[in-house]
Amino acid sequence: MQPIEVKKNIYWVGAVDWNVRDFHGYQVPKGTTYNSFLVLDEKVTLFDTVKKPFKSDLMANIRKLIDPSKIDYIVVNHVEMDHSGALPEIMDLIKPEKLICSTMGKKVLIDHFHRDDWPYEVVETGKSVSLGKKSVQFMETRMLHWPDSMFSYLVEDKMLISSDAFGQHWATSERFDDEIDLDELLSQSAKYYANILLLYSPLVQKLLASVQKSA
Repeated sequence: MQPIEVKKNIYWVGAVDWNVRDFHGYQVPKGTTYNSFLVLDEKVTLFDTVKKPFKSDLMANIRKLIDPSKIDYIVVNHVEMDHSGALPEIMDLIKPEKLICSTMGKKVLIDHFHRDDWPYEVVETGKSVSLGKKSVQFMETRMLHWPDSMFSYLVEDKMLISSDAFGQHWATSERFDDEIDLDELLSQSAKYYANILLLYSPLVQKLLASVQKSA
């Protein structure tokens, strides 16, 4: 896979797992994708990493765009291992100025990786961070589907990095919905919701109402 520009100076740099067939105890016959995004701005920012075995894919994609040592911030939207498994090695390689996460995110990161020496910056709902020309606003989404989960919203680009709240397990080379079979996309999304988020539907409705109110 190659890095793909999804908005001006915002690149998908993640990895595609063509071979996984079981995730959270249910079957994923079409594999899955680990989404990570790199924003090139005055403060170069990486949103999430990937599952640990795919660290080299992530680093290769980043290197095609920029020297990884130039990354200033890393944002952790979710600590589950398909989002943060590669984080310890990435932190040691990059040594970013800030590691941005939710309050629960910091707790869960320390519980998982036992690294209280990382440069944590805790953000709460409504907090904004300037990257230069772009800014990112954060929203905690606790229990969608972990207590640490949050959204990152790139304000000027109107782009939401939604972590696990909207997703599907599907390995595909395409990154845009007009490039793939929409029926398959909706089917995979429904399966994902039923297996991961259905239990938390009241929280989903509450979150959607909150987003609509603040829009």
